[in-house]
Amino acid sequence: MFVRSLAAAVTIAAALIAPPVAGASAAPARTSAVFQERAPFPGAPRLAPASQAGALRLCSGQHAAEYGDWRNADPATRSITRAQVRDCQSVTTCTGDVCSTTSDAGWAVRLFGACSPTDCDWGWSAGAFRLANGRIPAFYDQGFAKRQVWVAMSQFRPGQLWIAIRTDFVDPNRADYESQDWFVRS
Repeated sequence: MFVRSLAAAVTIAAALIAPPVAGASAAPARTSAVFQERAPFPGAPRLAPASQAGALRLCSGQHAAEYGDWRNADPATRSITRAQVRDCQSVTTCTGDVCSTTSDAGWAVRLFGACSPTDCDWGWSAGAFRLANGRIPAFYDQGFAKRQVWVAMSQFRPGQLWIAIRTDFVDPNRADYESQDWFVRS
């Protein structure tokens, strides 16, 4: 378990540090069902993907569909209750000891988990480029767990945001898991 967790952490770290390569995805090599949004019922029609034109332009005052404040479509969720997604963020990439920053080109995500009496603020993720598959990546190291997050417009639920999370616990006795939730605009 420790070796698998270490390998996953190294893969994720390498994906976050490596400079973007044209046409390549920065997603970790490990495959999983969470990477594909599950249909809400068998035979559900798939929507046309949202336009990625916004990913190609620098901040022009127009935002892509994912931009904004979102709340979980399930008001009784015990998972992520709210999300904020912002574009026009700076992204820093490093190769060895040389780092460069690209301004107004990336995305940042802020998540809130279900806690009592108030929601837990996970904070803002570091700026990241949209992946070749159209998803917006985010990474959270919460000490007890490392969480890889992917954000995209739903392929099955019109106007809803889809967020998938892979949780890798530091404690080898805790089972890692994957989850996905859908969100509506706040």
